[in-house]
Amino acid sequence: FFFKQKTAYEISLGLVGSEMCIRDRYMGQQMVEPSMLMKAVVRSSDAAKIVEVKEVPIPVCGPNDVLIKVEASPINPSDEYFSKGTYGLTHQIIVKPPIIPGFEGSGVVVKGGESVPKELINQRVTFCTDPHGKEKWSGAWAQFVTSDYRYCFPTGDLPFEQTCCFFVNPLTVLAFLQEMSLRGSKGIVHTAAASQLGKILVKVCLKKSVELINIVRKPEQEKMLKELGAKYVLNQTDPNFAKDLRGLAEKLGITLCFDAVGGSLTGQLVSAMPPKSSVLVYGSLALSLIDQVNPAELLFYGKKLEGFWMKNSPIFQPKEVKEATEYILSDLRAGGALFKPTIAKQIKLEECATYITGYKKFASEGKTIFRPNLAQRLILSLHLPKKKKKKKKKY
Repeated sequence: FFFKQKTAYEISLGLVGSEMCIRDRYMGQQMVEPSMLMKAVVRSSDAAKIVEVKEVPIPVCGPNDVLIKVEASPINPSDEYFSKGTYGLTHQIIVKPPIIPGFEGSGVVVKGGESVPKELINQRVTFCTDPHGKEKWSGAWAQFVTSDYRYCFPTGDLPFEQTCCFFVNPLTVLAFLQEMSLRGSKGIVHTAAASQLGKILVKVCLKKSVELINIVRKPEQEKMLKELGAKYVLNQTDPNFAKDLRGLAEKLGITLCFDAVGGSLTGQLVSAMPPKSSVLVYGSLALSLIDQVNPAELLFYGKKLEGFWMKNSPIFQPKEVKEATEYILSDLRAGGALFKPTIAKQIKLEECATYITGYKKFASEGKTIFRPNLAQRLILSLHLPKKKKKKKKKY
């Protein structure tokens, strides 16, 4: 197959289409035996570290799995928490070492289990991984990863940098809209609205004419979202924040709030939302326990406080996730007005110790992504077949 669009790295190497095909096929055929080793970021056993790079066995495909040569994988807050052992119900996670972080990414399928459609082999894909309930799980911060083929989707000639951030942010945004429809709310309240996910939500809600109240904590974040087109932006540090939120939510008929912060803010949201509203907590950026929740709001005003994890939502079922992914892909093919990610940093696996928390410095600028096989691609470019110069015929 022929890749029409080259990445910045491919351009810097001066690779033309046929050479890119040779490169991807060559790399796809390398190091695919489970007895061989690969480089990966793993959760460190050293108390002074969070993660480190080690050589570990290449993961083995199950019947429904594909083996993917990873080209790009982002650092999300959930990846940081997972690396620290604080993501999810840790007593229910039975993953055995080495524990490799990385919930999503993009790359090239090099191998498949017996149930995998043959047409997926050698395809450029976006994929996600799920460690919960699996003893043998491989994360995306590695040179190779396994993924259930039902959560692995061909991306054609789209650059790896654009397709590595499909699930954690874009799919969660679409899950929010689905939840809004299921619960009969006329809009959404969203905290930490200046995040990368928050920016996508603003654009998608504008496109679909959905009312959205954005909550931030800094004046510059208010300005940024309004420049993006956001109609309603509230600052949680404002003395009149709770009063303004209550009035605006009632006016717009919004009874659904997604909270990425937690801590004391969650209690304020429960109190400020209209009767029969639901506050769904999907993050813990405050890194503190939820408090200041008035039981009277739950008992007498019919309000609900729940947790929301996208992977437990209806949208994450194989059929639904396929339809959502096609919607995201169609946007990217048309230029990415809604879902094209902004990339702030592209780093090697060996830089994991610096960026496992350091990515936050660049969070407002865009995503920090790992490029696990970049070194191999550079080396390969030196061994590509040289073009033969055509001899001019003498007449």
